[in-house]
Amino acid sequence: MGAEDRGVPEVEARMQEYNLAGERSMETHYYHLQTEVATHSSEGVLKSTDIYRERLICEPGDRSAREADNFTCARFSVQRGDGPEVTIPSLKGFSYQVNKQLLDEAQLDEQGQLYGIPEAQFEDLIDSTGEKLPFEVGYQVYSTFFYYHAYTEYAEPIPDGKGVQQLKRIGDKIVHAAAFQETVIPGSLAGKGSFWKNGEVTLEFKDLGEVDGNACAILGLDWGECTWSMPMTIMRPMRLKTTGVSTCRGDIYLDLEARWVRKLVTTLSEETVTTMWGVAVDRSKPVTTLTITAVSKEEFDQG
Repeated sequence: MGAEDRGVPEVEARMQEYNLAGERSMETHYYHLQTEVATHSSEGVLKSTDIYRERLICEPGDRSAREADNFTCARFSVQRGDGPEVTIPSLKGFSYQVNKQLLDEAQLDEQGQLYGIPEAQFEDLIDSTGEKLPFEVGYQVYSTFFYYHAYTEYAEPIPDGKGVQQLKRIGDKIVHAAAFQETVIPGSLAGKGSFWKNGEVTLEFKDLGEVDGNACAILGLDWGECTWSMPMTIMRPMRLKTTGVSTCRGDIYLDLEARWVRKLVTTLSEETVTTMWGVAVDRSKPVTTLTITAVSKEEFDQG
């Protein structure tokens, strides 16, 4: 819903200044996350679609007192292709803390964990039927957790760089501080030399809108063209290397009062090549759609 639809004169809305970096509310937040991974062949033919669903609770810490935010997974499920939806029992109640003030520029904590999330939690996952999940599915489950932080952080101010705090009026657009940054891909799956390099990341104050009656700023996110490389060893002596080119675009709905993300929808499109000892063994075009939706506690408890 745009500014005109909300009964706000277009010119007045565009001239008004908004503070998108104000103090955030401290109440507990509840989110439904869905990550849909549609894998296409190099010719563009759909091969499979997997869906990962998570229910996430966020209990904010007082950042002025250098407190961490606490995150708890209430439920996680996976649906692979046409198969049944299964849950992952070991992730029910899994909790971790994120202290943004103690993370380095690559968002790693002092143990080298991305956003403070212990990757060991996602090794050798067993689903609710007793089946062990393949390593690539386990890594995608892990990715779902850090996706939440990697995307929602664009709605947070950056004290020493270009961030959301510089968007004052509808139509304002910046090249974000994350543009062209290159970071090491952490974790036990990623081999030495794994990296991700952003393209020209831009953030735009596109319009005003509402989500469940809450006034929001609509922020347009565009990562530009990103490149990445990830060597890995599945089992000795099998050494694989996957490289890719990615683009990502989406919208973030930032609550103008609470300063929390009410809704986020992004689409990450990739072209990947996997090689074994330098010979291409797979080419694909995965498309990952992430949807984050804030819900009430009542709706959250109902699933």
